[in-house]
Amino acid sequence: MARKPPDDLDSRIRRLVGPMLVIGASGFIGANLLRRCLAVRGDVIGTILHHPAWRLEGISATNLAPLDLTDPAGVSSFLDRVAPQTVFDCSAYGAYSFQNDAERIHLTNYMGPVRLLGELERRGLSAYVHAGSSSEYGLNAAGPDEACPRVPNSHYAVSKSAASELITFLGRVKGLPVVNLRLYSVYGPYEDSARLIPTLAIRALVHELPPLVSPDTARDFVHVDDVVCAFVAAADRMSLQLAGDSFNIGTGRRLTIREIAQIARRLFAIRDEPIFTTMPPPPWDLEDWYANPARAERLLGWKAEIDFEEGLARSAEWWRHQIARRPPETMTESGAANPKIHS
Repeated sequence: MARKPPDDLDSRIRRLVGPMLVIGASGFIGANLLRRCLAVRGDVIGTILHHPAWRLEGISATNLAPLDLTDPAGVSSFLDRVAPQTVFDCSAYGAYSFQNDAERIHLTNYMGPVRLLGELERRGLSAYVHAGSSSEYGLNAAGPDEACPRVPNSHYAVSKSAASELITFLGRVKGLPVVNLRLYSVYGPYEDSARLIPTLAIRALVHELPPLVSPDTARDFVHVDDVVCAFVAAADRMSLQLAGDSFNIGTGRRLTIREIAQIARRLFAIRDEPIFTTMPPPPWDLEDWYANPARAERLLGWKAEIDFEEGLARSAEWWRHQIARRPPETMTESGAANPKIHS
């Protein structure tokens, strides 16, 4: 598959107006964004709630700062000090099954952006790119385009959908340079070790498969390197025409758990047949959950370029190096050891 030259992303990152801010840098996507931007320029700050954060080892303390989006005075003083012009907001709560405090879900995922964008509007802004979720579509999850109705089916889905409506209002009515990216099943370096792809990659290193969910369950797995490119592309392409828009960020490939098992067996010479569990899924889970990313390609010039086979091989190699340094159970949010699927 054709690839953009490596310096294309670098040049896009250099073009962004600084200072740059990555909110939620201790999370999976935020950590990848922060590391990739810092590889190109130094005026990038990543915010954290708690320290130490395993995903941020090796990053200078000068590029990290504490920020609690639920603290109005703290948010205001922080923005006065940093004066960011390009903001990547990766803050989220509720994407994991154990994150089930409904009030905190809405405070973090909706009221957090309300407060933050209110402060940024007063100060001026070049670009704000929000990490939305494919969960916004809820029951309408099988290949929707951005104009399709959303039918949220969880507090997390409602909160993320509300944030996207806020962005629509601020962009289209008030003219703020803001967009929302509806991310599908992101995987890659620094992902929580208890999730499906890390669990699969770690077991594959010893030529085994973990227990898997229903074989016909389908997801759209998009590599985090492609997602980083989507964030940068959205900020780089920002315009009044894009302001307030949402974009589906996925591959458009419907990949079943059965197909994933077959790919893993082929890549890692696994002889055992997969074992699929029959336990009922959580109420918000759906069998078909995949993207229609055509609009992102047309308007952002973005499309996923890392196919799943290559991404899984990369993930296994990354985890090979990590587990030589520390146990996988220290690289998880919950201490859970069961493979999960999340979007």
